[in-house]
Amino acid sequence: MTGDAPFRDPGVHDGERTAYRGIIDGRVVGGGELRVEAAPERYVQRVSAELEEGYVLDLEMSFARVNGTLRAEHYRLESHDGGRPVALEEGWFRGVRGLHWGGAIQGYPANMTPLLGGALALRGLEFTRGERHRFALWLANTVWWELEAHVEKREQVDVPAGSFDAWRVRVVPRFDAIGATLNRVVAAVLPPFRAHFDAGGTHRLLRFSFPTGPFPWNPRGLIEATERL
Repeated sequence: MTGDAPFRDPGVHDGERTAYRGIIDGRVVGGGELRVEAAPERYVQRVSAELEEGYVLDLEMSFARVNGTLRAEHYRLESHDGGRPVALEEGWFRGVRGLHWGGAIQGYPANMTPLLGGALALRGLEFTRGERHRFALWLANTVWWELEAHVEKREQVDVPAGSFDAWRVRVVPRFDAIGATLNRVVAAVLPPFRAHFDAGGTHRLLRFSFPTGPFPWNPRGLIEATERL
C-alpha cells in the first residue's frame, strides 16, 4: 500500500498522440485524440473528443514534474452541444486549499487527479503484480474522494491499435473512513473500473472499461486505442 504517495513520473515523450474510440453497450458513440506535451517542468495533456450529435469535449490538464513525481496543477474541461456552450469546469490544485467534506479547509493530497487526468497520472503507478496504490479523485469544485488502484496481472489485450502485452489495473472507491460494511455494499452495487496499460515503454493507456451509472442495469462503457501516433 503506497498511502498518500504521489504518482511517479512515467517519462512520457513530447508530442505523443493516441486516438481512441468510445463504446457503450457495444455501440460506437464517438472518438477523439489524446496528446501529451512534455517539458522538463511539466506535462500538458490535451484531449479533443466528439460524441454523437455534435457533442464536443475539450480538455487541457497540466501536471508539474517534481523530483521524479507527478503533481496535478491545473484542469480545464469545456463541453459544447452543436456549437453551443454547455459547461466549463476548471480547477487549480498546487499551493491552494479547498473546501472538503465536513466543512474542512485543507490542501489537496499529493496524489490527486481529476478523472480525465487519470489517463496520464495512472501511468505513474508501480506496475508490479499485486501492487495497490491509493489516490484521490477530484470530483467537482474542491471535493475529492479516495480510490484504490490494484495492479491485477499482466495479460495480452487486443484493441483496434493492435495486440499488446499489458498490465490490467482495477480501480474502486474506498470507504474505510466510514466503515468496512459500506465498502462491501458499494462493491456489490457499483462495478469496478478497469484499465489496461501497455507493459512496455511509458505505459500508454490502451483500454478503459467503466460503469456508465451506479446501477447494475446501466451498461458498461469502453474507451480503447484505435491508433498510436
